[in-house]
Amino acid sequence: MDSWLDLLNSDWHDHTGSGRREDRLDNPEWLDRYLSRLGDQPKGKRKGEVRDALRELRDLLKAIVDLIVAGKAIPNTLWDRMNEFLAGSPFIRQMELAEGGYALEPVPLKSDVAALTARIAADFCRTIAEGEPERIKICANKDCLWVFYDHSKNRSRRWCEGDTGCGSLMKVRRFRAKGRRKRASQKG
Repeated sequence: MDSWLDLLNSDWHDHTGSGRREDRLDNPEWLDRYLSRLGDQPKGKRKGEVRDALRELRDLLKAIVDLIVAGKAIPNTLWDRMNEFLAGSPFIRQMELAEGGYALEPVPLKSDVAALTARIAADFCRTIAEGEPERIKICANKDCLWVFYDHSKNRSRRWCEGDTGCGSLMKVRRFRAKGRRKRASQKG
């Protein structure tokens, strides 16, 4: 699950250029859906504490992703902060029946904010360690800034597909700009 992508993209920007922006962590319905997709909600904590912890992790993820996209080295201080999040969830391993056999699965020993953020942090770190970090990209539409993992064969994807469809939008914008330039040159 790409829980870290959903968290990063909870800082939503209107891709059409209106300048509207929404921190979806402040939207109780969005937050409930997000936590439900993760499986279990932290017990005994107020939504404000959960939201604050998620916002802190999101800021850290954004700082790391920005460096990855820029092709820069990630300083140890950021990894130290990430390790603090990862330390929040001790777990045990259990054998579980899986498709075609068995799987050794981690099971959290607790269900609190630290366990929640540790699980999201682990999802991100797994992507970095086992995936290809250079496939993490930010939509080239300056109004959108959606973060995505480029699954394309040649790693050339520039636009998000998420809930915005910026590739089509940018193609239309280029086409219209070309038409305006053509009409302007015919007048002059």
